[in-house]
Amino acid sequence: MNNFWRVTAICILSLVLLACSGGSSPESDADASSKTVSASSEYPFMGVAELDAYVKENAGKPTMALFWTTWCPSCKQEIPEMEKLNQTYSDKVNVITISLDEKVEALHQFFNGKDLDLPVYMGDEAIARKFGVEAIPTLVIFDKNGQQIFGKAGIFPHAMLEKMVDKMAGQ
Repeated sequence: MNNFWRVTAICILSLVLLACSGGSSPESDADASSKTVSASSEYPFMGVAELDAYVKENAGKPTMALFWTTWCPSCKQEIPEMEKLNQTYSDKVNVITISLDEKVEALHQFFNGKDLDLPVYMGDEAIARKFGVEAIPTLVIFDKNGQQIFGKAGIFPHAMLEKMVDKMAGQ
């Protein structure tokens, strides 16, 4: 947990230094919040409002959202599990991943040359805060009505993820 606070402190310090650099023109709050992360069409931005809208639009089917980063060793293990889950159970559950990396280039490098069958979005600090992401990877699950029913950090083996999907599909 000490490493998490160190990384958090470094990220906050970096953001403060960037904000104080004065290198950009003033923008509205809405524009500024959407530009805190370098998103691309391949990895679109997923903030709090976007995730709320996604879950609402996909009502009737549970959603599993994995918060992760490219530099996290445990996340590197969990991404293939989520992709396998998405390939096997996309008819029963929506599986998405939300990267908390600061730059989209990290995702380009991470997935370079890999054929990906998994929705990957760029998130920000606000979405991490809203869903209590204090460690990564963190899995957040919404039931078919859009209510958050699970949120926990850690690695989840495929067999455990399958049991979660089966349980949600039976409700």
